[in-house]
Amino acid sequence: MNARIRAKRTLKNLRRYEAMPSPIWHQREEFGFLIGIYSNPGPSNTKISILDKGIFWGDGGEGKSFLYPEVKLVSVLEGIESVEIVILTDGGKELRIPVSGRDGQYSDCMLMLRFMDRVVEDAKKYPYE
Repeated sequence: MNARIRAKRTLKNLRRYEAMPSPIWHQREEFGFLIGIYSNPGPSNTKISILDKGIFWGDGGEGKSFLYPEVKLVSVLEGIESVEIVILTDGGKELRIPVSGRDGQYSDCMLMLRFMDRVVEDAKKYPYE
C-alpha cells in the first residue's frame, strides 16, 4: 500500500492535517509528490510535509527530513504522552519530529506514529512502489 493511501486512511481525521486535493510535485524530486501537511499547534507551528517517498519538517534542512526506505526504527519515548516521534535511520542518525496536537482520545503523535510505522514497513516490503 502506498503512502498516499496510508495517509488517507490514518491521518484523515486529524484536525491539523490537510490533505492535498490532488498530489503536487515537490521541488525535492527524491521525495515525490506532496500528499498533505500537518501543522503543529502553538507558537512554533512547525509544519510536517507528508510526501510519497519521505517526510520533512520545518525548513527540511539537515536532520529534518528522511526517505521511508532509509528508516530503521520509528518510536516514541514517552508512550501515549509523547509529543515527538523518534526516527533512527540506517545510517545511524536519530531524528526527532515534533507532533504536539491532541484532539479526542488519541494524541496526534500516536496517529502519526501509526502512519509512519506502516509506511516505513511498506517501503521495506515493497521497495519499488
